[in-house]
Amino acid sequence: MGHVITKGRIVEAWLAAIDYLEHHDGRYRNLILEVDTADNVTPQDLKVIAEVNKALGNHGRTSVLTVAGTIFPQALYKRVGASELAEHFLRIMSTAKKRGTWGTYAMRLMRRPGREPNSVINPLEMLIGKLSRAASPEGKAVVSNYELGVMDAGDVEDDLALCDVPLYSPEHDAAMMRNQPCLMHLSFKLVSKGEVELTAIYRSHYYAERALGNLIGLRQLMNYVAEQSGVRAGRLACISTDANLDLFSWGNAKQRTAALQAVRAAATAADPAVSASAAVRAATAAPPLVVRRRAPTHTGA
Repeated sequence: MGHVITKGRIVEAWLAAIDYLEHHDGRYRNLILEVDTADNVTPQDLKVIAEVNKALGNHGRTSVLTVAGTIFPQALYKRVGASELAEHFLRIMSTAKKRGTWGTYAMRLMRRPGREPNSVINPLEMLIGKLSRAASPEGKAVVSNYELGVMDAGDVEDDLALCDVPLYSPEHDAAMMRNQPCLMHLSFKLVSKGEVELTAIYRSHYYAERALGNLIGLRQLMNYVAEQSGVRAGRLACISTDANLDLFSWGNAKQRTAALQAVRAAATAADPAVSASAAVRAATAAPPLVVRRRAPTHTGA
C-alpha cells in the first residue's frame, strides 16, 4: 500500500519523506509526494538545501542543483533563452557526457530517434507545441491523453498522442541490470485551459543523495513547460515506487546523524508553526536506522 505526503513546498515535502522513511526501516514502496505551491521557497528552505549540499559535498557527492540540472538545465535556459536551449545544451553534452553512461534526462527530453531512419525529434518541444494548441481558445483541453512514456518514435510524432515525454528507452535500457535511469515517466495533465500539472514516476529513488535535487529539477522543468505553453504551473506529484533512505551517502553513522540534526535545525527555524515534537527531534539524535548499503543503480539522477 502506498503512502501520500501532501505539502505546500518542495523542501517541506522532502523533509516529511525523510522522516517517514526513517521510521519505516529506510525503505518504502510507492511513496507519493504531492506539492501544491512549489515555487514558494523560504530562506530557511535555502538553508536546508545548503546543509544537504554540505553533507553531500563532504563525501564527494553531487550537489542538489547539479542533480536538478540533469532534469532541466535551468541556468543555461536563463542565459540563452528557450529558442536556443536545446542546441546549446546538446552541444555542451556532446563533449561533457561521461563515456559509458546514458547521459542525463534532459538529453532524452530534447533529443530522441525519430520515425524515419537517421532522423531525430525533440520530445520536449513537441510536448510544448501540443499543450499550447490544446490550451488555445480553439483547442480541446484534453486532460489525460498525454502519455508517451511507453510509446515508440512513431507514436511520439503522432499529434493524436498529445503530450508526455518519453524517458525510458527500451533499446538501451531493457538489458541493463545496473546504472539504469531511475526516472521512468513524466505525465503532464492539462487540468484546465490555464493550468498544467506534472506527475513523475521513479522506479527507484534515493532520498538522501538525489530526491531533493530531483524535485527541484522537476519543478523547473514544469515551470518551463508551463511558461512556454502559456499556462500556469500547478501541482507537482512524484511517485517513488521504491524509495530508499540512502544515508550512507552522507557518511558514517556519526556524520549522518550530525547532518540530519543540521538539516532539521535549519527546517525548524523555517516555520514558527513547527510542532514542539519536531523541534525536540531537531536537537536529538535520530532513532536507530538500519541502512542497507546498496550498490547505486543510477548514473544520472
